[in-house]
Amino acid sequence: MEYFWKENKRFVLAVGGAFIALLLYNSFVLSPLRSAAAGAYSQRNRELKELERKMSQGVPNDDGLVAGRRDRDQNRKVLASMTPEVGFALGERFQKPKRESIKSYFDNLKLDLVKDLQTKAVGNKVALPANIALPNDISDETSTEVLSRLAMVERLVGLAVDSDVEKIETIDAEYGMERDERSSKKSQFLTKYSVFMKVNGKAESIFKILHGAQKKGSYLAITHFEIGRPDATKDLFEASIGAALLKVDEKASLEGK
Repeated sequence: MEYFWKENKRFVLAVGGAFIALLLYNSFVLSPLRSAAAGAYSQRNRELKELERKMSQGVPNDDGLVAGRRDRDQNRKVLASMTPEVGFALGERFQKPKRESIKSYFDNLKLDLVKDLQTKAVGNKVALPANIALPNDISDETSTEVLSRLAMVERLVGLAVDSDVEKIETIDAEYGMERDERSSKKSQFLTKYSVFMKVNGKAESIFKILHGAQKKGSYLAITHFEIGRPDATKDLFEASIGAALLKVDEKASLEGK
């Protein structure tokens, strides 16, 4: 044994060192790698099962995502082409003033607007309501909406007078404000402001209003329409009309691209 040790000492030490190195390598390198690999394999299986579960519940696969993106891009093109068609250009009169306080400007604008509408109606022998329901207050935050609603009143009353209605019974510039706000918050890109008008006149006059409201450049969407004939012996109709100014925000629709 002693002779064997003397003759093979270097070989035995080399083999022993290699064996120890192998044990250390296995303990400190391979074992953590195997553990990490096993953990990754388990995680992958869990994620695969979760994906399969979601897909069974309607979560789209790759083909579905491709189709969805294609539809999204197509809808963006439709939106871009639709925007000019439903636009409503506000005149300078209904723009937020740069130098004057918005409150002072708004109060004067309301007085001037009512006076102008009354003058136009009287000149065309159209009866106006004694009270036109206009917003009572304005702030920097609400200026765009409130001024837009005044512009819509001017537009609708002008249409009614030019269409030769007999009487404008009601004008409400605050029609559905809370509903409009809720609807706009739910939409990514569409804001609407609604106005209500009730008129009496011949059928031809009423349908002239509907047609004129949807003119390109000053487009108002007809959101509500009812017509009746209170007296069957007269060629006069009573119509309730809800119209909405639509503001389309193309940038908002592109978010999350």
